[in-house]
Amino acid sequence: MKSIETERLLQLMDELYYRPLANVVHFTDSDTQLCKRLAHYCCDKEYSYQVNTPDRAFFEETQKILQETPEAKCFHMPLQRPKFRIAGKEYEYFILTLPLAEEIRLTFLRKAHEIIRSHGKIVIFLPKGDRALKDAWISDLETTLFVATSILDDLFDTYDVILSTKMHGWGD
Repeated sequence: MKSIETERLLQLMDELYYRPLANVVHFTDSDTQLCKRLAHYCCDKEYSYQVNTPDRAFFEETQKILQETPEAKCFHMPLQRPKFRIAGKEYEYFILTLPLAEEIRLTFLRKAHEIIRSHGKIVIFLPKGDRALKDAWISDLETTLFVATSILDDLFDTYDVILSTKMHGWGD
């Protein structure tokens, strides 16, 4: 993925909502500098920050970078894993900058839904301007019981962002 404008992402997080002692999980396989900046942001806000990555080399590199920030953790997380939950932890923010193949998207979103706290936000970064891809993601979010979905197409230069919310008591 191309580099994400970090300051704009932090501005977006500030505007989503504030909850003291929030937990943030970030699924990615690139951009260690973004991970480092998010870790420092979370430390300043008294949030916990966790990077989950399916890429072993990226895991090792990111783990070294995050050692200076005790509130930040990095886990090697193969996408084939049956569940994403670690030690019962739930998250207020779920950031996805990891490109996903269409055939695993629904399974991924179901596993994501399980670890997002009620009223928690999923923030998905997609290549700018791909309307069909945005529509497919929105459909998959609805299928996996996310609600209040919106698109931010003017905040980032090279990405569109989909925001969606997990709400307690919605769906089956």
